[in-house]
Amino acid sequence: MKNKNKKLKGFTLIELVVVVAIITILITIAVPRFGKANLAAKSSAHNANVKTLKNAAILYYNETGNTGNVKEELKDYLDGENIESAIEGKEFSVNIDDDGNITVTPGMVKVDGKKIREVN
Repeated sequence: MKNKNKKLKGFTLIELVVVVAIITILITIAVPRFGKANLAAKSSAHNANVKTLKNAAILYYNETGNTGNVKEELKDYLDGENIESAIEGKEFSVNIDDDGNITVTPGMVKVDGKKIREVN
C-alpha cells in the first residue's frame, strides 16, 4: 500500500516534448539574427579598414608626395597589419592622384539583405 501513495519524481514524456519544441522555436528565431549581426560586424570592420587606409595614405602623401597605387608603400604606416576586405574576392587598392585625392577600392559597404555590397 505504501507504494501506491508515493509520488514519482521526474518528467513525463509530454513535458519533455514541450520543452524540446520551445527550445527548437527559440533557436529558429535566433539563428537568422546571428547571421545578420555577423554581416553587420563584417561591414563595420570593412568601413573602419577603409578609413584606416585613407588615413595612412594621407600620412604617406604628406611625407613623400608620391602618387599612384600606393598600397604596398602603406605597410610602414599600418603597423604591419594585414587589412582585408569584407567583400570576398576583392582586395583593397589605394590610389592617390596628382591632386592628392585618395581613392580606396572597394570603398564603403553596407548590408543589403543577406549580402554586403558597396555604397556608391
